[in-house]
Amino acid sequence: MQIEELDKLFKKSKLPFRYSLEHVEKILREKYNTIEIDKEIVDDLKKDPFVNYKNIIKCYRVNDSKILSALFNDNERSMHAETLQRNANEPISNSEITESELLWRDIQEGKFLQLVFESADREYISSFTLQGLSEKMLDELIILKGIPPEEGYIGSPAYEFYLNVLHKNDLI
Repeated sequence: MQIEELDKLFKKSKLPFRYSLEHVEKILREKYNTIEIDKEIVDDLKKDPFVNYKNIIKCYRVNDSKILSALFNDNERSMHAETLQRNANEPISNSEITESELLWRDIQEGKFLQLVFESADREYISSFTLQGLSEKMLDELIILKGIPPEEGYIGSPAYEFYLNVLHKNDLI
């Protein structure tokens, strides 16, 4: 579909360019049964050059097995199964592993996803980190983050990418 058509569909849809943090939280709780987690759980992000740790304002976990099952595609499920098998074949004692390493094993095995939101203005998502593998959740987070309205014009790479994600998810 042409970008011009997507632009018209978006404008007709009345979807917002981006969602307020309050609205994002409501959507995540209702749609994905998320639970809020402490920022300290993701303090390993302090080492990530793409994360501004001071701007992290909300962290969530998706751990409902039915919801996770719907969020993972076949390829992701296959990767989780391979990781689970590999981890089962390489047992480790609790004294050899840190809490952070245990957390990452669970994420890599598909037991949960973690969503970390940054906000420079404390009103909208300025950046996010998805810990875990889910193309569907990644698309959802791209949609919820949205784009600043001033970037909402044909020719803006951010806008055109946003329109394509909306279209891919049958929202326009």
